[in-house]
Amino acid sequence: MQASNESSEAESQVKSNEMEFYVVSPKKFLILFIGTFSLYTVYWFFKHWSQYKKSANEDMWPIMRGIFSIFFTHSLFALFEMKYTNKTGEKPKSINYLATIYVVFTIGCQIFGQFSDNGYGNPITFYFSLLILPVSCWVLYQAQSLANFAGEDVHGESNSNLTGLNYFWLALGVVFWFLAVFGLYATLVGM
Repeated sequence: MQASNESSEAESQVKSNEMEFYVVSPKKFLILFIGTFSLYTVYWFFKHWSQYKKSANEDMWPIMRGIFSIFFTHSLFALFEMKYTNKTGEKPKSINYLATIYVVFTIGCQIFGQFSDNGYGNPITFYFSLLILPVSCWVLYQAQSLANFAGEDVHGESNSNLTGLNYFWLALGVVFWFLAVFGLYATLVGM
């Protein structure tokens, strides 16, 4: 029984050492998150799960985990912690609370957004719906820092340059920013 436990533990140790995640520089992360009006979040989750799927040979759909990220945030952050622990031999400061903050704010801001879209409590509900941006950015930035550290590329130098596709998404983000600013202005002047 003990030999079976030890071999199972060794297998999970090897598997978690082989786990790979998406590495991105802090500057590029911030540019893409803010510039795309947080649409980058879907891609961010997708890339992490995609890298994990390849490295751990897991059967999953990374795109669905990117789209429905609130259901998989805690498990992804736990994998970041496990990878860090296996690389350094030390447990990192838990980021489980960050996953909870992300999920709660995402759901809350969606609710406020629906109220605002239906004319309830404007402009306050509109402003609350925008809170998701800074909170999500801060949470995912912290998680990315741990993923970069665990991936032995603390500064994300292997993925620090913007690509043509990044510029395309940034151009779409400009449209979203314009619409948000226009919506904010329209709300303030009572249009």
